[in-house]
Amino acid sequence: DLQNPPPYSHPSLTSTRRAVCSAHAQLMPIGPLAAPLRLFLLSAIMSASSGHRILCLHGSGGSGDAFLARLAHLQEGTARSFHAIDAPSGRRTWWTYSAGERSFTASSYEGAEQSIAAVEAELESGGYVGLLGFSQGAMLAAIVAARASLRESCPLLRFAVICAAAVPKPYEPLLERLRAAPEAAAALPTLHCLSEVDSINPPELGEAVAACFTNPASATLWHGGGHDVPPPRLAAEVLAWMDKAVVADAR
Repeated sequence: DLQNPPPYSHPSLTSTRRAVCSAHAQLMPIGPLAAPLRLFLLSAIMSASSGHRILCLHGSGGSGDAFLARLAHLQEGTARSFHAIDAPSGRRTWWTYSAGERSFTASSYEGAEQSIAAVEAELESGGYVGLLGFSQGAMLAAIVAARASLRESCPLLRFAVICAAAVPKPYEPLLERLRAAPEAAAALPTLHCLSEVDSINPPELGEAVAACFTNPASATLWHGGGHDVPPPRLAAEVLAWMDKAVVADAR
């Protein structure tokens, strides 16, 4: 989230990092049917992402087209279909707040409800299975994913990738409600991509967002790229996690 903020200096972090789940299924032989069964299951896993649509949400000051270009390394050689929309305000931001505030300090936003409605309408009409957001777009993705997890919207959404987020302050009660919900373990699987050297959104606030999504398939991926999406060298890990989330989802 960047709305002309001053740089943020944060202390070094010592919390335990969760490893990103492997995408390889463990297929056990079963008698004479082992070979054909393995081939069938492997085919199902490999085709899990084929044609699946993922909606991408740009950061503040960005645009849908520019964000897709930034994600080019995730789109190369894949059957997944990445799409992006622009913030409905026409001002390249999903919401605004008072001068001197940040998304993680402001008590209220202007335009957030319009943005939430626009994203949920696009998800429900476009046949998307995944959501990927960056910075302010990642906070919006967390809000939408929390609402989907609580069965308040987007019943077909199956995962969310949340990059360089912080806690969206006015929606902190929504995230806490998700964290405390009895069905929280069945919440939407989420991948939280964070950097310890992010000087825009404090990574400990990204960890706070991640802690609200308790599905066993959720994970945190750390990288050294600062306030950015994961670099190309980690693209395979992100895509593998997406595949596993789609295959394992039984909501």
